[in-house]
Amino acid sequence: MDKIHIATILKPQGLKGELKCKLENQNFDVIKNVTEVYLNEKTIPTRVVNKSFRVGYLYLTLSMCDSREKADLMRNFKIYADRKFLQIPEDEYMISDMIGSLVYDQNGNEIGKLLDVQNYGATDILVIEQYKREYLVPFIKDIVKKVNASAKIIVVDKNKYDEAKICE
Repeated sequence: MDKIHIATILKPQGLKGELKCKLENQNFDVIKNVTEVYLNEKTIPTRVVNKSFRVGYLYLTLSMCDSREKADLMRNFKIYADRKFLQIPEDEYMISDMIGSLVYDQNGNEIGKLLDVQNYGATDILVIEQYKREYLVPFIKDIVKKVNASAKIIVVDKNKYDEAKICE
């Protein structure tokens, strides 16, 4: 079974155990068919009773969480789902699939390595290690020309990358 990190629990929502979560992919349709999830590194799945996407957050109700107190104990838990239930469009990627990718320019020269993908609202931000420093680069089509998540390769336009990168 191939488990993928789909969300992180932020806090309880309400009194009946609903969980407010940050999705790893902002496209709710990706997890539309998920009926069970795994918490942290657990091997036993938990049934999803209800899920909704409101104002940029995933709200989950799980079969084993029926009170605010239980939900409060689950803050910062990672939520995983079996990859076979995910519907990932061709032009979208799971962050966990991209982490560790090597970054190349359009001429095949290695630039660095992708450490993380962050989101501050407007667009995803790539955190790339280059020359033992971390740089932040917007994940936009002008800069990122090609992503092959399965081969762990990202190709960028070198000039636009150099113009946009910000040292963290």
